[in-house]
Amino acid sequence: MADSDARTGFGAILRMENRDTPGDYIDLMGIKGITPPEMSRDVHDTTTMQSPGGWREFIGGLKDGGEVSFSANFLPRDPTQGQTSGFMSEFDRDSCESRGNWEILLPACPGEEEVAFRFAGIVTGQSGDIPMDDVMTFEGTIKVSGRPQLVLTGETAT
Repeated sequence: MADSDARTGFGAILRMENRDTPGDYIDLMGIKGITPPEMSRDVHDTTTMQSPGGWREFIGGLKDGGEVSFSANFLPRDPTQGQTSGFMSEFDRDSCESRGNWEILLPACPGEEEVAFRFAGIVTGQSGDIPMDDVMTFEGTIKVSGRPQLVLTGETAT
C-alpha cells in the first residue's frame, strides 16, 4: 500500500469563468505549467524596550492572495488565448469589470473527488516567445483578489 498521495501535475487545467454565462468555465488550451497562488502575509514589529529577553515580537498583518502564473504553447488561432473572448481579452476590461473568476482543477485519480484552487483575479501580464527553431510560447499572470480557496469540487474523476 502506498504511503503517499503525491502526484504529478499532468492533467491540471486552468479555467476562466465565461463572463457571458456565469458558472460556466472555459479551459485555457496549451497549458504546460501552472504556479498556484503564492500567498503571503505582512508582519508588524511590536517589539518594545521591555520585550522579554531582548527578542523581537511580531503580529500578523494583512494577507495577500499573491499571483497565479502559467506557461503554455502559443496557439494564435485558439479562442481561449485570443483577444475576442480568451485570456488576452481580459486586458480590454475597465477597472469596474477587471476582476473575473478563475479555477485551477488539480489532477485526480479515477473515483477520487476533484480538488481545485478557486479565486477571483485580474489579468496583469501576458508575454510570449516566437523563436525561429522551437515551439512558440505564451505566458500569463493573474493577480489574486481576496482569499484563494482550495476546495473539493463535488465532482468525481473518471
